[in-house]
Amino acid sequence: MERPEKVKLSDEKFHYVIAVVALSSWLLHFVFNQDLYEREEIYAGISFICITVPLYVTCVFAYYHLNVINT
Repeated sequence: MERPEKVKLSDEKFHYVIAVVALSSWLLHFVFNQDLYEREEIYAGISFICITVPLYVTCVFAYYHLNVINT
Protein backbone atom coordinates (compact mmCIF):
# COMPACT_ATOMS: atom_id res chain seq x y z
CA MET A 1 0.00 0.00 0.00
CA GLU A 2 1.51 3.29 -1.11
CA ARG A 3 1.47 6.36 1.05
CA PRO A 4 0.03 9.46 -0.60
CA GLU A 5 2.53 12.17 -1.34
CA LYS A 6 2.43 15.12 1.00
CA VAL A 7 1.76 18.49 -0.53
CA LYS A 8 4.65 20.76 0.34
CA LEU A 9 3.90 24.43 0.79
CA SER A 10 6.72 26.72 -0.31
CA ASP A 11 8.02 29.34 2.10
CA GLU A 12 6.68 32.14 -0.06
CA LYS A 13 3.16 30.72 -0.20
CA PHE A 14 3.27 30.06 3.55
CA HIS A 15 3.95 33.75 4.15
CA TYR A 16 1.02 34.68 1.93
CA VAL A 17 -1.19 32.31 3.94
CA ILE A 18 -0.03 34.06 7.12
CA ALA A 19 -1.08 37.40 5.62
CA VAL A 20 -4.53 36.15 4.63
CA VAL A 21 -5.10 34.56 8.03
CA ALA A 22 -3.96 37.71 9.83
CA LEU A 23 -6.21 39.98 7.80
CA SER A 24 -9.28 37.76 8.05
CA SER A 25 -8.84 37.02 11.76
CA TRP A 26 -8.47 40.70 12.67
CA LEU A 27 -11.49 41.67 10.59
CA LEU A 28 -13.57 38.88 12.12
CA HIS A 29 -12.40 39.91 15.58
CA PHE A 30 -13.65 43.45 15.04
CA VAL A 31 -16.94 42.24 13.52
CA PHE A 32 -17.77 39.91 16.40
CA ASN A 33 -16.46 42.12 19.22
CA GLN A 34 -17.92 45.48 18.27
CA ASP A 35 -19.30 45.97 21.77
CA LEU A 36 -15.79 45.92 23.28
CA TYR A 37 -14.48 48.88 21.30
CA GLU A 38 -15.56 52.36 20.40
CA ARG A 39 -16.16 53.10 16.75
CA GLU A 40 -12.93 55.11 16.41
CA GLU A 41 -10.88 52.21 17.81
CA ILE A 42 -12.47 49.81 15.33
CA TYR A 43 -11.72 52.16 12.43
CA ALA A 44 -8.14 52.57 13.65
CA GLY A 45 -7.67 48.81 13.95
CA ILE A 46 -9.14 48.09 10.53
CA SER A 47 -7.04 50.86 8.99
CA PHE A 48 -3.92 49.48 10.66
CA ILE A 49 -4.41 45.91 9.48
CA CYS A 50 -5.43 47.02 5.98
CA ILE A 51 -2.15 48.94 5.72
CA THR A 52 0.20 46.45 7.38
CA VAL A 53 -0.94 43.30 5.55
CA PRO A 54 -0.32 44.71 2.04
CA LEU A 55 3.00 46.08 3.32
CA TYR A 56 3.90 42.61 4.63
CA VAL A 57 2.87 40.99 1.33
CA THR A 58 4.94 43.55 -0.59
CA CYS A 59 7.98 42.78 1.55
CA VAL A 60 7.51 39.03 1.04
CA PHE A 61 7.17 39.54 -2.71
CA ALA A 62 10.25 41.75 -2.81
CA TYR A 63 12.27 39.26 -0.81
CA TYR A 64 11.41 36.28 -3.00
CA HIS A 65 11.31 37.98 -6.42
CA LEU A 66 13.64 40.95 -6.28
CA ASN A 67 16.41 39.45 -4.15
CA VAL A 68 19.21 38.69 -6.62
CA ILE A 69 21.22 36.69 -4.08
CA ASN A 70 18.27 34.36 -3.46
CA THR A 71 18.09 33.16 -7.07
